[in-house]
Amino acid sequence: MTNRPQSVRRRGLGFALVAALALVGLSLLASSAFPNADPGLPTIAKKKKQKKITGKLTKRGYTVIALAKDGKAKTDRAPKGAFKLRPPAKKVTLHLRAPDGTYAGPIVVGTRKGGKRAIEGVYAGAKLGKVKVNSAKGYAKAKLRKKLTDRKREARAKKGVPIGAGNFGRVKSKKTHGGAPGDLDLDGVADPLDIDDDGDKVLDNLDRKPRKGSASLAAIASGDFGLKTTLFGPLGGTVNANAGLTPAQIEPALPMNGILWIDVLPGDLTELDCGTSPGLPYCSSGGTGRLPDGGFGNEANWRPFPDCCDPDGDGFGTLTPDAPTDPGDPGLTVLHPGATSDQIGSGDVLIERVTTDGIETQFAATLQYVFATNPAMVSYDDGQGSSTTLSYPVPFGAPGNREDPFLVRAGPSGDVVLDLTFWRPQRRPIPPETGEWIDIGGLQYGVSLAGEDTGKFTCPQPAYSTEDPDLTPIEGVFQGTNDPPNGGFQDLTRDRPASPANTFTLQLNLTKCLESRGSSFGPGEERALGFSAFAPQQYDPPNNPDDTNTTVFFKR
Repeated sequence: MTNRPQSVRRRGLGFALVAALALVGLSLLASSAFPNADPGLPTIAKKKKQKKITGKLTKRGYTVIALAKDGKAKTDRAPKGAFKLRPPAKKVTLHLRAPDGTYAGPIVVGTRKGGKRAIEGVYAGAKLGKVKVNSAKGYAKAKLRKKLTDRKREARAKKGVPIGAGNFGRVKSKKTHGGAPGDLDLDGVADPLDIDDDGDKVLDNLDRKPRKGSASLAAIASGDFGLKTTLFGPLGGTVNANAGLTPAQIEPALPMNGILWIDVLPGDLTELDCGTSPGLPYCSSGGTGRLPDGGFGNEANWRPFPDCCDPDGDGFGTLTPDAPTDPGDPGLTVLHPGATSDQIGSGDVLIERVTTDGIETQFAATLQYVFATNPAMVSYDDGQGSSTTLSYPVPFGAPGNREDPFLVRAGPSGDVVLDLTFWRPQRRPIPPETGEWIDIGGLQYGVSLAGEDTGKFTCPQPAYSTEDPDLTPIEGVFQGTNDPPNGGFQDLTRDRPASPANTFTLQLNLTKCLESRGSSFGPGEERALGFSAFAPQQYDPPNNPDDTNTTVFFKR
């Protein structure tokens, strides 16, 4: 299996914004409906249109993205290389999306300090002329007069190439002192497109110390919409690279059980732009994307996206929140990509086109990573003679599935206590990483009671224990609630190449877990356990999933 060609791939209006809009309304009322109103009231000046930025790329089929520091964007497809766009602000940075929909890097318009700094800031009205696209290094460059460059918007560079080029912004960048406007870590990749915007080489969704304001209403109001993934499956559908499975055995699981969650920014109409030449295969016309109407198990009712929901025929599907939301808060929709790990992954650039009162505003975001495999149980041992080391793939109907649960026994205390060993889930490598698969570190792990009335909760912390140095206990972190308390473990390891040696072990007192939820585990009873790996930012804000799991059945 080969990786895709490298072409180098954030909720609602807060009270302050609503108040500001109210002031705008009062101002308009005072200045137009009541011309003799108190002259001390503020008046609204007509917004001046920015002059267009032009240029011509040396390669065809790219999309040019102009990004303001507040996250607003403006795009122009350049099928033949030439582009002309009216930027969303007086000063912007320019970025490229490749024909396949992946992030192709920033446009550099100058350098200084002998190439250790790359200037990216561009004023409205700039005429870039020839823009040389270097797809191998993941950036482009042009010559521009100094008076049309914003030299405050610069990036750390090596020989004139921004350090975030070619790696989607996942690069070490220390002591940025606040960064450049719109680029916190000075790597040259604007924050909405940066998969690691604080420069610590930890993907933002996996970062326990995300950038300031990344989950705030203000950030979402600026177009910081979220992209997260879920990969689920029963034991019979569990795949993991460390289990010795080949790519041919692993790849079918993602199209079958993978989900993409998308924040829907508020407006009269929100459309998803995944490119059209040909664009991302799972959310562009004629691709594999489906809206899972009726839920999983009702595939016959699923609708092809965007073709199902594109009344104006522009190739951009309409996004509709799956559930009611608070006024001004973004909704959440789910898309079933039906894509393999070569078709969806790190660096995919999605653009939301939000129209309100007839005015379209664009916002861009980059997919950080995709769960390509599940956490996989290596073995279990009840300490009473019942134990199993699993061999993958586990066929449907084999021991551990619903049809044939693993047998376990209670110890002298009367409790069923399981020693459980797991492999971490994997993703595809992000350049310059090498190899086929990367074990994902920094996740949080918990066990839920699948099928129980309290199944949305994980077991409480007293039900767990571990001597594994890579795990540290956490509490009250799952499902955005601490009533009743929920427990689990934080994985202290970093992302690293997949290896069968990369296991972790924990102990679960299943009896205590069930008792805390008002249930029991008596002789002859069966229980399904959901072993889940969560991104630390999963419930910040709440109810925005980013997880993968596997379900195993046990019988006492």
